[in-house]
Amino acid sequence: GEQTGKALDALSGLDIDMIAPSHGLVWRSMIPKILGEYSKWSAGGTEPKALIVYDTMWGSTGRIALSLEEGLSDAGVPVTRRNLKAAHISDIMTDILTSRAILIGSPTLNNGILPSVGALLTYIRGLRPGNKIGLAFGSYGWGGQSVGEVEEVMRLLKWELPLEKIRINYIPDENDLAAVRQSGRELGKMINGES
Repeated sequence: GEQTGKALDALSGLDIDMIAPSHGLVWRSMIPKILGEYSKWSAGGTEPKALIVYDTMWGSTGRIALSLEEGLSDAGVPVTRRNLKAAHISDIMTDILTSRAILIGSPTLNNGILPSVGALLTYIRGLRPGNKIGLAFGSYGWGGQSVGEVEEVMRLLKWELPLEKIRINYIPDENDLAAVRQSGRELGKMINGES
């Protein structure tokens, strides 16, 4: 972000006909609009919306993700929910760039996170998106280390972590899911600037 901002400042006096990044699309039209988007992204500009990204082994972390989505929606926040089994990491990064809140979930596998979530976190750490509210969540059978590992990456990125991480042992029951929905509502109020 910071490097892109400096590059945009250095190029500000030039008449640009084409944007040809080292990877990605080559832009020959809509140059002012694209430069505006790059400027917004490099400054950490976000929209009042949330992204929930997760993977699940037996469905418990998926249930938590769905309940978080319901709570955020109850608060009037637009939400995108992406299961890492079905969504490509590049599409997820597009959502991360513009979303104010990023919720990442993983069950615990072998005392850690699922490999798919690990890959996502590695990609996020490399791109270092800022100005985010984060929330880590997941289910576990024994140790429950995954949620702490996800939250640690959020701390390294200096994301705000206003709510307690969500760790549910085994299969979430209705009381657990009601509490998760309430956490989603609380987070939604923060995204909307209500608390």
